[in-house]
Amino acid sequence: MLSVAWWTVFTIAGIWAQRFVPGVDFLAPGLLLCIQLERKTLFFWLLIVWSLIQEGLGGLPFGYSILWYSSIVALYRCGAMFFDVQSLMFAILCGAGLGILHPLLIGMMAVLADMQWTADRYFLEGVLQFLIFPLEWAFLKYIYPERLKHEFSA
Repeated sequence: MLSVAWWTVFTIAGIWAQRFVPGVDFLAPGLLLCIQLERKTLFFWLLIVWSLIQEGLGGLPFGYSILWYSSIVALYRCGAMFFDVQSLMFAILCGAGLGILHPLLIGMMAVLADMQWTADRYFLEGVLQFLIFPLEWAFLKYIYPERLKHEFSA
């Protein structure tokens, strides 16, 4: 039950933070942390809930958050072959990958939706994603309760 409460508070805080820094996904570092903790059931539910939240809050066509969160899983799987996935360096590399992917995915979705694509804005959001992602991941890893790391999957 504590796990559900912790992730609910994190979700609310992440959505609140996205209101102040639009274009930056504050939930993504939590997803990486969940993958690293090998909490498969929790990961599945967070993925569904966060994808629905992101799709509902965003102005892009359906599918952006699915591609976005799938890219986190792909970065984790590919990076696990070469790096220590628990290290800050890995989080920095994931942040860099997501920072590069952000304007590309936004551009692709904008073309599909026949929307105006302002490159400057989305490249800036990608840079912010790169800078914020590893810092937030390190903070989450530090504050995540030790007893939840060993709790049975919720």
